[in-house]
Amino acid sequence: MSTSWLVRGAVVVCSVVASTMVTAGGAVADPGAQGLDYVALGDSRAAGPFINTLSHRDFCMRSDQNYASKLARIIDAGTFTDVSCIAARVENVVDTPQQIGTTRARPQVEALGPETDLVTISIGGVGSNHVVITRESCATLNPDGDRNCRNNPEVEQKAVEGIAKAAPEVDRAIAAIAEKAPNAEIVIVGHGGAVGNRGCWPSIPYSDADAQWLVTYFERFNQVYVDAAQKYGAHYIDIGKATVEGGHDPCAAPEDKWFEGLIPTSEAQPAHFNERGMQAIADMIADELGY
Repeated sequence: MSTSWLVRGAVVVCSVVASTMVTAGGAVADPGAQGLDYVALGDSRAAGPFINTLSHRDFCMRSDQNYASKLARIIDAGTFTDVSCIAARVENVVDTPQQIGTTRARPQVEALGPETDLVTISIGGVGSNHVVITRESCATLNPDGDRNCRNNPEVEQKAVEGIAKAAPEVDRAIAAIAEKAPNAEIVIVGHGGAVGNRGCWPSIPYSDADAQWLVTYFERFNQVYVDAAQKYGAHYIDIGKATVEGGHDPCAAPEDKWFEGLIPTSEAQPAHFNERGMQAIADMIADELGY
């Protein structure tokens, strides 16, 4: 279900969980409560934009139904802080404030400290070659089209270059988390799930053969997270594999899908997890941590 490595006493996962009090910097639970001190970091995959939009407090678009919030409730976190933000890059996690709309978010690791027990994170998609590969190179404009990107050496080169670029960036993010929260366990949520082994134009505008190649591309990309987890004693959650093998990709029936396509059938940003997907991630993390 997931692969994990544990060398420290606490837990770090790149995404934050539920809350009882909301502040400008994220969601924070009663500091006097018992339970884990949990901090969630990450980009839009962690934030959950357009899932229960009434819970969005600023342009970071954090949802109270994202996987961190759901996980916080499952584990009954003593404190919970969610600083995930849409469009966040590794530098916005590590050392660079993020300006999005009228929201200026401080570097996310500033929410961590020696008292942090658990950190979750989803990061690395923004700044990768995902969009160049999936939309610009593989997407077709007609329902019977086949871009044959799977056999295009230029597309393969973009995939190789993107993975090579992401590896040191993801390593930098996890290293910063480990330094700021030395007593925490780290949970890294992988990529994948946006495409299954089939296309369903226009929402998933790929030929079946190209869709299958894209699944393998995300598997290759996820090795970046596997390597970081091994290096820093973190947990790795393979949500991509669970989504595809379980038949929960965007071409599944609305009640079965965990991930939305370009034309969503439930509240979620296109090409992102819906609330069912967020629940699945939270359940996988909780199971990984023994809850």
